[in-house]
Amino acid sequence: MHAALVFYNTLIIERLIFHLCLANSNVGLKPSVCPPLGLGVNFEVTTIQTRSRMYGCAYLELDTVVSTTPLFHLWLERPVETSVHGHCDDKTNMDHFEFECLSKYDPIDNSEESVHDWNYIKLVERRPYLKNNTETSRNLFYRCAVYDVHDSSVEGIKIIRMAISAPRMEDMHRSQCEGLLRTMGQDRLPFVEEGRRLWPNGSMYIYLLGGSFLDQANPK
Repeated sequence: MHAALVFYNTLIIERLIFHLCLANSNVGLKPSVCPPLGLGVNFEVTTIQTRSRMYGCAYLELDTVVSTTPLFHLWLERPVETSVHGHCDDKTNMDHFEFECLSKYDPIDNSEESVHDWNYIKLVERRPYLKNNTETSRNLFYRCAVYDVHDSSVEGIKIIRMAISAPRMEDMHRSQCEGLLRTMGQDRLPFVEEGRRLWPNGSMYIYLLGGSFLDQANPK
């Protein structure tokens, strides 16, 4: 009985220390407007309505040197013929996108957009600028993104449907968001032709699949 009580008290103390450390590590961080993946939790990614099916993974990661909010990392297979697919088991045939979720975007001018339970956000993508195979700086490209979330507590999964616009330098323009409405709002979309990953307007359309939010609070 005494041993069990000691073990229980030790467990309580360890949990308190863990939560204190977590709270201290989050001091100075801004609330994230990124899709609710959960910090450090991997989501499987699949392209939507592409003849060439492509897979990948996505996750949120803290890098306080770069940003005071978590960064949204997206890995996605290139649209080339391959016999082996996977969700980031092998990244040799994948492109890596690193996004900072800057702010929410409210398209109040369009009543149709406000009817749907969609989240519009402004992203900035950092691409390395290489000189003599050495990264000297990072170019910034701005994108609009829209997503919705379907939580299924019974199955214990979270499905995020997301469309990301083509990149634009200097700053985001509302026209980047307008094209995403037509993508997200259609029930019968045509297929993107074989060997292509992007839609005609340069956007990406993907599913993100992972554990429910409650399960992510205690990742294994």
